[in-house]
Amino acid sequence: MFINGFDLPESNNGIVYFPGSPRQYRADCKSGIFKIGETDMLGNSLKMEVLGCYPFKKKIFNYPRQPWLEVFFIDKDNAFSNILFKTESINNFIELMRKLTLRSQTISTQIVTAKTAKRSSDRGTYYAVEFSASDNKPERIKQLIEFSKSEGNQLYSSRFADDVSEVQLVELEQLPPANNQKKLIKNSQELEDF
Repeated sequence: MFINGFDLPESNNGIVYFPGSPRQYRADCKSGIFKIGETDMLGNSLKMEVLGCYPFKKKIFNYPRQPWLEVFFIDKDNAFSNILFKTESINNFIELMRKLTLRSQTISTQIVTAKTAKRSSDRGTYYAVEFSASDNKPERIKQLIEFSKSEGNQLYSSRFADDVSEVQLVELEQLPPANNQKKLIKNSQELEDF
């Protein structure tokens, strides 16, 4: 398929998304810095409007086979994006979801802030990602729901999904709100069963 370089891609509520190719963020846990790709350094904090996640276990990036959590979100530039977490960072993300669930809130109605935090062990110094959340505006939540519904099952990253039908995203609109989180927490906890 030919893509005309003079045409702007269609956007939904201003959100830019190329199907199967979200903007790739990285949490560099050696330096404690978030990056877009390898060259765009952002600092130790990242704000995200989380739409969902995809738990999987694979051997990637020269790491042994282990659990990963791919989080899909809208970034500050209004681009559909993704980031991968592993080990302690996955646990911290799940704990944030658990706290929100206990308050009958969903992660997709929040602005999530990810921050790197220094750790040390017998192997040396590294950084884990910790998470906090604040309420998003109702108008913005409505835009995110509209985007999620209009894109349907097209919200994925082709890099890690062996079968796009396996990608599980948070449902933004479902009652009661806590049901969304319980389903996602259950799916994320299944990582331990791999």
